[in-house]
Parts: sequence; C-alpha cells; structure tokens
Amino acid sequence: MWNAPSGSVLPGGMLCLIVSTDDFNRIRRQYVIVEVISDALSGDAIICDLGPVGVALTGAPFTVGSSWFADAESPIAVLDEPIARRAADQIRAILGP
Repeated sequence: MWNAPSGSVLPGGMLCLIVSTDDFNRIRRQYVIVEVISDALSGDAIICDLGPVGVALTGAPFTVGSSWFADAESPIAVLDEPIARRAADQIRAILGP
C-alpha cells in the first residue's frame, strides 16, 4: 500500500493499494490501483478488509500514471499473503478474465 502524494487535492495525498503486477507497471508506466480508506462504508460498496491498514474499495479499480507516486519513496504497508490474495481475487472477479 502506498501513499500517493499527488493523488488528491486534499493535504496528505491518497492511500492506494497497487493491484497491478510489477511487469505491467514497468511496461506501461502506469498502475492499477484501488483507494484505501480507514473505515468500512455502508451501502453497496465492494470492499476488502485489509486488517489494521484499512479497507480497500475493490469495486472501483482505476489506472494512474507514475507521477502520482513521484514523491513516495517506499510503501507505507505491505500486506500479508492471505489478505493480498483475497483482495486480488475480489478484483479479478470484478474485472473478469
């Protein structure tokens, strides 16, 4: 999970879970991300609980350029394998084959 300093007009940037592969990111110079928020939403949002780091809005993946992360030097959290797989499986189910 990364903080995207240029991902928001609000101070502090936007918390993002990068869901694209390293090869995709390198070749396209873009990232497929979902936003991470601190609290679960009510309503019809498709979410994935990331444990102590927040909730990923897996129903709304989108693509951003590498400039979003220009001032970010390292991830702020790394998900363990079971949580990462659950989030990836949810996104794959939404995007399709």
